[in-house]
Amino acid sequence: MPEHSALHVAILSLFLLLSIQYSPVLGYSVGASSSQLSLSATPSAVVIKVGDNASVGLTLNSSETLREACFGEEGFPSSGFILTFLPQCLVTQTPSSSASLMVEATPAAAPQNFTALIVATIGNQSATTPLSVTVVPAIPAWIPWLGILLFFLVIGAALFIKPRKPKKPKSKGKMHD
Repeated sequence: MPEHSALHVAILSLFLLLSIQYSPVLGYSVGASSSQLSLSATPSAVVIKVGDNASVGLTLNSSETLREACFGEEGFPSSGFILTFLPQCLVTQTPSSSASLMVEATPAAAPQNFTALIVATIGNQSATTPLSVTVVPAIPAWIPWLGILLFFLVIGAALFIKPRKPKKPKSKGKMHD
């Protein structure tokens, strides 16, 4: 009989533990807060040429309405990029609010790949979404190398190939008037 009651106590304890963690009466569950906040970016990866820009759509889902949400970033290089959130802050009117992000790679941006985080904050809550950024050169890399190669070919040709001297016509004699 003690084995049977120990099993009942274990099952009852497990039931109570699960019912407290996922209780709708208490208003919370494990891994989530009372108000849900999520952020997504479309597209989640962009390819930008140096000197060009890309637009990213942001969708903020919140269970709270009429709250101010502000956007920011983490992980972009300190130079070479201009980020513009349109709008920077918005008041959530519906459970889903939209904004956009313009990412400009200035001429100071080096070709690179990185992943940054876009952050939305409402009060003391925040949500993040990753944004993969690939920066490519404005012109293909082979074009400058082709110019350098042509330069050396012309210089080499000038050094090794001597121009022909014009031949003087042979005169058979002087003509007299």
